[in-house]
Amino acid sequence: MVISKIKPLVFILICLFALVGCSEDIKKEENILTLDDVVTALESQKLNLVSFGITGYPMKLKDVIPEVYSIGVQAAEEPDNPEFIHFYIFNSEKDRMKGTKEFNRHIEGAHFTTFPFLYEKENVLIVYWSNTRENPLLTTPIETALEQLK
Repeated sequence: MVISKIKPLVFILICLFALVGCSEDIKKEENILTLDDVVTALESQKLNLVSFGITGYPMKLKDVIPEVYSIGVQAAEEPDNPEFIHFYIFNSEKDRMKGTKEFNRHIEGAHFTTFPFLYEKENVLIVYWSNTRENPLLTTPIETALEQLK
């Protein structure tokens, strides 16, 4: 008789563990950032972002084509030569990590007229193409904006 009472109890405990495990996956998916989240955070740092959509042949990473924005900053020394940001919004943080590795493989040994600076948060990869390698203008605003994102 004791065994017949234990079997339903074990079944209920297994179901509870399964539900708790599934709810953790849902919580992880809730941390996915959107393009709007990231753009809003950057604009809060007084950056003027102008959407370029898809221009030319941007580098596709893990089947994700970036959204391209130009940056208009009052401190910019060359308004005729804007800097660009590519936003890669992946389905998960794991995909973003794979995309970053893919990006690094693609640029190995490449010579650019602008210099890529990578910033990562959750499922987002930001590639800031600076006109200067030594003193990129937007490092601090981008890092501050990403810290604000939850």
